[in-house]
Amino acid sequence: MKKGHVPANQPPMELVIEHVGARGDGVTEAEIKIGWDVRTRPVFVPYSLPGERLLVQPELDRGEGIVARPVELLESSPDRVEPPCPHFMACGGCLLQHWEDTAYAAWKLAQVKLQLSRVDLAGSPIEDLHRSSPDSRRRADLAARHLKGGVVLGFHERLGKRIEPISHCLVIRPELDAMLAPIKELLETLLAVGADASAHLTLTEAGVDLLLTLPSRPDLAARESLAAFAESHDLARLSLKAADDAGGFLDPVSARRDPVLRFGGVPVIPSPGGFLQATAEGEAEMTARVLAAAEGAGKRLDLFCGIGTLSLPLVAGGLVRGVDGDPAAIGALRRAVDAAGLGPRLTTEVRDLFRDPVTVEELSAFDVVIFDPPRAGAKAQAAELAASKVPTIVAVSCNPATLARDLRVLVDGGYRIEAVRPIDQFPWTPHIEVVALLKRT
Repeated sequence: MKKGHVPANQPPMELVIEHVGARGDGVTEAEIKIGWDVRTRPVFVPYSLPGERLLVQPELDRGEGIVARPVELLESSPDRVEPPCPHFMACGGCLLQHWEDTAYAAWKLAQVKLQLSRVDLAGSPIEDLHRSSPDSRRRADLAARHLKGGVVLGFHERLGKRIEPISHCLVIRPELDAMLAPIKELLETLLAVGADASAHLTLTEAGVDLLLTLPSRPDLAARESLAAFAESHDLARLSLKAADDAGGFLDPVSARRDPVLRFGGVPVIPSPGGFLQATAEGEAEMTARVLAAAEGAGKRLDLFCGIGTLSLPLVAGGLVRGVDGDPAAIGALRRAVDAAGLGPRLTTEVRDLFRDPVTVEELSAFDVVIFDPPRAGAKAQAAELAASKVPTIVAVSCNPATLARDLRVLVDGGYRIEAVRPIDQFPWTPHIEVVALLKRT
């Protein structure tokens, strides 16, 4: 037996799905043979729904349970619908297109409630789900590989390395969707057979900002073709990164216009491939929540501030300090602040908030704190906040599980949860954003 695998001779088995888990898989329990033992284990079946009866093939032990491949749907759920995308199940991007919309939305809301209940915060005031439209994603990360038959450009299959070729994607903005075929044609001329590449697209106010990652730096002829590509497709900016460059140098091949993003009316030019909230609708809802919470507050602290998505709108109402561990993001924010003449109204700091959180003593200078960490959450920073006297805290997270953990720390420190707003800016996926407002009791 290989570690992490169920025996190759494990026969298919019939299951009835109990619920859909946090990763979007149907979940139930069953007896599985592991080595010489038969054990009762959770079984995860992708693309299945509660109440469905399926024949499945157990394939992989991922620690907390067994991943099984659906073989045959024996009895379907009344909530199962026809997926709108022809790439569904082959592409690993959208996992829940087969679920009726009302049931899907209720499940997303229930995921937030479930994570809060697991840390004894079940009574928290949770509001309705704010939703972005399906074709509103303004950034996309595409994978490419040159096979013998040509270049495939698209998204990886779920839990695998195969790339599903995508010529049309339902969840990204039309401006990005229109670039899929041209990028594929471009890579046909740039990649050797067997080579991999990636394309990061961001829709900005000035047009599409494209970052290509190639196996190595291109020669002069290739650079000229890239510049011509940017011109013919009216890109705002085209940048390159070489996979074999350990320093991660970003090569600005063509900068025809500044790829401007605007936060609080202030123009920002992000670094190529920089982080941006997935949809404009989701960002607007987060911003509105933060501004309402900060109303009347004198000094505001924005932790994990990035390029200023929330910091810049906050400037109109008071002094702001933005802190983040990414020098490129802080550099972009600093340049925007200086260009807008905001000067001392918004100060910035590069700081690793995981290893060096803002301390209780430093927090005493602020009236409201916003934190929006990566998926790992803000464990160390939450501990400092819990011990502080900051009157108002706004927690923003893309991971309800780590958010619940951090909220538990804050509540134990004397904070009260005033509101929890789930935001779905990743339609048909298990991902969900949450904004929580807390006040010191």
